[in-house]
Amino acid sequence: MAARIVLSLIWFCSLTHGLWAQTATKYLYQLKPGLIKEISLSGVKGKHIQIDAYFRLWQFETNSDIPEDQIIRNLRAHPHVQLAQKIRPVSRRRIPNDPLFGLQAFQQTISAPQAWNKGVGGLTVKGDTIVIAVVDDGMDTSHPDLLANTWYNFAEKPYNGIDDDNNGYIDDYRGWNGGDSNARTFTNQSLYAHGTEVAGIIGARGNNNIGVVGINWNIKIMPLVCYPENGVDGDLGVIRSMIYALKMKKAWLQGGGKKGALIVSMNTSVGISGLFPADEPIWCAMYDSLGHYGILSSLATDNSDDDVGVKGDIPSLCPSDYTIVTSCTDANDNRVPSGYSAIHVDMGAPGYKVYSTNLSSFGGANGPYSQESGTSFAAPQVGAAAAWLVSVAGDSFCNLLKTHPDSSARLLKNWLMKGVVKLPSLAGKCVSEGRLDLYKSWQAMDAWRVPEKKSNVYPNPISVGSWLHFAESISPKSRFELISTSGNTSFNGFSDHSGKIRIPEVAPAVYWIKVWHENTIIVKKICIVN
Repeated sequence: MAARIVLSLIWFCSLTHGLWAQTATKYLYQLKPGLIKEISLSGVKGKHIQIDAYFRLWQFETNSDIPEDQIIRNLRAHPHVQLAQKIRPVSRRRIPNDPLFGLQAFQQTISAPQAWNKGVGGLTVKGDTIVIAVVDDGMDTSHPDLLANTWYNFAEKPYNGIDDDNNGYIDDYRGWNGGDSNARTFTNQSLYAHGTEVAGIIGARGNNNIGVVGINWNIKIMPLVCYPENGVDGDLGVIRSMIYALKMKKAWLQGGGKKGALIVSMNTSVGISGLFPADEPIWCAMYDSLGHYGILSSLATDNSDDDVGVKGDIPSLCPSDYTIVTSCTDANDNRVPSGYSAIHVDMGAPGYKVYSTNLSSFGGANGPYSQESGTSFAAPQVGAAAAWLVSVAGDSFCNLLKTHPDSSARLLKNWLMKGVVKLPSLAGKCVSEGRLDLYKSWQAMDAWRVPEKKSNVYPNPISVGSWLHFAESISPKSRFELISTSGNTSFNGFSDHSGKIRIPEVAPAVYWIKVWHENTIIVKKICIVN
């Protein structure tokens, strides 16, 4: 009997603790620069938990009877607080399945096959691995169409309980779980398959004789889980996921490409309907921070057929030059009921009956694949298009990625917006009044690039230490690069005062030589021998 009483008391205490945690209201506040210690809120008792030291973020949890909006006002009025908001759950941007109708018709609609003639994604012309971050409920990394395109943090040894790369995150080998602040990127929340479906649209492996193909045949997808195991406080998970992506991109920039990850875009197909930027100021502020480091954020707007500028929607209404907000069309370019705004929604993309990957355990007629509808499956096409553009952009853009990352993100948005196909169904419903088109976006990018032309060179083959001559005169002191066939720069140098180039000490092999001459780039393949 005594043992039963003890167990009952333990059960009762666990139950009451759980009830307290569920009924407590949680807030997120950011301290002003230079401050690190949690605040004291007069007249309100609660618990403070540090969320992130770098961004000076603290969580405040209370059971106070004081109205929530009053606590928000008190937090924002505190002399040590810069921003504050309530922590709320987020929902997946998906509407129910419809019967199967065509396999990946969206790829034809956005001119992907035509664009693939220019490249299939994965690497920059410099040979850097392109990464897209996906803030969602995780990803089935064992899926046969996603396995090869999953991002791994090879600087981290998995599951040893040590922060091997000293980035502040333990065991982050396959991304990060912002919802629970741990390394598990496949949880009970992942069983909804939402993130796995999104990932397939972005980068299901192409040309592998398996299942479907993503917009990027080759790319690395970084799963970032925003939903905690208990399914609540999702907006905090979104913010922590964004912080992880930012820190990894910052590490890549500061480490010369040897640390972190070259994240060029981030997809967020989650949100909260009926809210405005004043309700989620920290969430919204993160997009400018991400953009500063060259990450363009693709956002799914609400699925309800309302003007989001009137009704409210986060993150659709977050004001930033580094976001693209997407609504929904079908394969025939009709507008599918979804959030709209001539000010806050940027473009449409096919999101009706989109065929993609599902969980490996999914028992559909065609295996682990299914058809989904909603803005959740339109937005990933835009984020994937941004990543694909990076793979086919020229040398000048690759330099911008490292020297002016914010400008690179603005350029990506500009090319995507210029590349839309104008649709009568989107007139007055979004900023561009058009639908994503991958090939036209490439044309917008190609018009920006520095012109490249061919020029005959001799001798070819040529030996190390010999002088390389061009059929046309080269400006004195012209910059040149030797690029290996794998895309890596092997040598940087300049021509002499007469415009000739002496072949440097490099390994005998076939190279591309690129010479910056006046307003053009001269490109030629040469064979260097001993």
